Amino acid sequence: MAVIKRNLPEGAFHHASVNAFLASPERAASGVHTIMSNGHPVDVKFENRGYDDTLVSFHAAMSPAKFTLPVFTGVSISEHLPVNRLFLCDPSLYISANLSLAWFAGSSRQPTLQKDITNIIRGLSSETGRTICFGASGGGFASLYYASRLPRALAVPVNPQTSLAKYNQIIVERYLKLAWQGEALDRIPVTHDLADAYAAGVDTSVRYIQNTGDSSHMSNHFEPFMEALPAGHHVEPVLVDVGDGHVPPPKAQLKALLTESATEFLAHGPTGSVPATR
Repeated sequence: MAVIKRNLPEGAFHHASVNAFLASPERAASGVHTIMSNGHPVDVKFENRGYDDTLVSFHAAMSPAKFTLPVFTGVSISEHLPVNRLFLCDPSLYISANLSLAWFAGSSRQPTLQKDITNIIRGLSSETGRTICFGASGGGFASLYYASRLPRALAVPVNPQTSLAKYNQIIVERYLKLAWQGEALDRIPVTHDLADAYAAGVDTSVRYIQNTGDSSHMSNHFEPFMEALPAGHHVEPVLVDVGDGHVPPPKAQLKALLTESATEFLAHGPTGSVPATR
């Protein structure tokens, strides 16, 4: 699978499987961990800073032709938060230099990736702590999905896709061709419509940050997602105007939004039950 060269730091940890990682005494050690999923790598960076609570950061689209993999984002804007930090690199990007976005949803070579990443996050989260899942665009999709699979979790998505079927079809078809050998979206074994998933009812708290100038994401993702929510949901929309198109808030504003969301949640967040792993 790893046709893209990976640049791992000296001393990185290696685990033969997700189960081996979960059983390892080095599981909670700070550093880069390579965890094999169906014989192919999942690279994560964990910072154990001695807290009960954990921030999980998912990157947006990243071209392997422009960035050295693995890539971990969200480092500087979350440095000040009183949490352990887990950064993930989407392993599907190792398939091809032409694949820059895969939503942390998996591939034909890692068909159980959504379940495996859920278990990795659980393995690095305190039994009594809270988890904050953060990401923008494709990483926002991942933050919404994985937070919904965790207890006591908050998702902070920024301009996320909420349905792959409603996203740019050229990009989605490229993902299906390269990651799933051309299989149809409705035939791959992954959750790809989060409006449906949240409509079924989840205890997850969400602070949904959306640029109102991003007309495509407003009409195709934000509005259908909000309209599908059941009564009693825990989703708070945060609408910002930062310009036309699919652009996030400036770094300082994004840091402030994440800080406010995390601080309020850690002080007052709910304590939900553990959802069953799909």
